[in-house]
Amino acid sequence: MKFRLKRQEINKDLFIFCLNRMRQDKLSLPAAGKKVVQEMSSILKEIEKNGLPSYLLIKKLKGKLGYGIFLHPEAKPILRGSLIAPYSGKVLLSPQNMGNDSDYAFALMSNLRLTKEEQRKWDPDRSYHPRRLYSVDLDAHKKGNFTRFINHSETPNVEARLVKISGRGEGFSSAPFELIYVAKKTIHPREQLLVCYEGEDKSYWGALKIKPFAMTPKTFMLNASCQIVDQAART
Repeated sequence: MKFRLKRQEINKDLFIFCLNRMRQDKLSLPAAGKKVVQEMSSILKEIEKNGLPSYLLIKKLKGKLGYGIFLHPEAKPILRGSLIAPYSGKVLLSPQNMGNDSDYAFALMSNLRLTKEEQRKWDPDRSYHPRRLYSVDLDAHKKGNFTRFINHSETPNVEARLVKISGRGEGFSSAPFELIYVAKKTIHPREQLLVCYEGEDKSYWGALKIKPFAMTPKTFMLNASCQIVDQAART
C-alpha cells in the first residue's frame, strides 16, 4: 500500500506553536490508556511493514465511492475501545474557511487568532488581519495511512479521539496531541469500518457541498471469499 505514514508529521516550529497555544488556552487532553498505547506499538510496526494490519482488507467499492476498509472474514472481532490506528498525515496551520478544505483533513485546533508576528511567519502571503481565524489541521490528502480510506457513516462503528500519547517503553515517541481511531462498538468479521466525519458544528459535508452516501457497517460486507456483497442490492 502506498500510504504508510505511521503517525502525524509536524515540523518543530509548528509543534512548539501548538504546545504554547495549548498551555495558553489551558487545553488538557485525556491520556490514551495503557491498553491503547500497547496496541499502538504493534499496529505501527504493521503499518510500516505492510501498510495495514493483516486482519484488515482494503476493497474498491462501487461507482465513485472509492475504497473501504473491512475486517477479514476469518479475523476475530475488534472489541469496543480497541485501537484501530492513529490517523496520520501532515499537520498544517492555515486560515479557516478559505475554500481549500481537503477531503482528508481533520481540525486539531480551531478558531485561533494570530499576532501580527505569527501571521507574518505562518501566513506571509496575506496582509495582517487581527480577526482572521486559523486552524491546525491534520491532512492525509498526500500523506497518510490506511485510516484515510475509512468511510463516513452517521451510524459508525469507529470514532475519532484526540488524546495525548505516552510512548515511553513502547518504542515510539510521546505526543501532547494525537488523533486516533478507536472501535466505538464491537466490529464483527466481514463488516466495513466506518467513522463519522462531521464534528459538533456539522460543517464537513456542507463545506464540500456534498451529500454523503448513506452507509452502515452492514451496507457492504465481505463474503467468505473476501468479495464485496451489496446488502441493499440483495433486498
